Amino acid sequence: MTAEPRSAPRRRRTQGERSATTRRALLEATIDCLVEDGYVNLTTTKVAARAEVSRGAQVHHFPTRATLVIEAIQYLIGQVSQSLFNEIEQLPVGSDRADRALDLLWNTFRGRLFQAALQISVAGPGDPEIEDKLSVLNQVTADLIRGSVPLLFPEEASHPDFEDALYTALNTMTGLAMSQRVAKLSEAEVEGRWRRTKAQLLRLLEDRG
Repeated sequence: MTAEPRSAPRRRRTQGERSATTRRALLEATIDCLVEDGYVNLTTTKVAARAEVSRGAQVHHFPTRATLVIEAIQYLIGQVSQSLFNEIEQLPVGSDRADRALDLLWNTFRGRLFQAALQISVAGPGDPEIEDKLSVLNQVTADLIRGSVPLLFPEEASHPDFEDALYTALNTMTGLAMSQRVAKLSEAEVEGRWRRTKAQLLRLLEDRG
């Protein structure tokens, strides 16, 4: 009778790998709690329970709510950057690109990461450390979008007035994304408003481009 081959032993994770996994779980849980409950209701106890880690592990990595939020802001910057540039690579070349690029930006603004950043931006000011990080988040986001313009809109980006038109579009997206949360609009209502708004934005971008 032939003996069954033994499976290779599973490699044990290093302490650094386990620590990184725990930190990521806590940061992801922080974002989820921000989106669902808002900044005001964010507590380290809720985050630890959501991440399924012990309170001791949470305190070890992030002793206070402020340190947790500050690291979450930094984490958001990296996640938004990576997500945006990954999606840009999937955009088509040709006449549909501007339409699809606006949808990509819209999905970024109404997505989970933006909603978490919005919660911090609205309710977070008051703590000097958090305010400093928020200013960094806002600047990095602006620089990120400005740097992505030639990739998103290669045919229109060289026009001198195009950037102003695009920022008008971005401000419109911000307002619409905020109204979805504040006014408790249904998904159908938001999508209808976005379709009408996008048609106007496309005309604006075409005029400027």
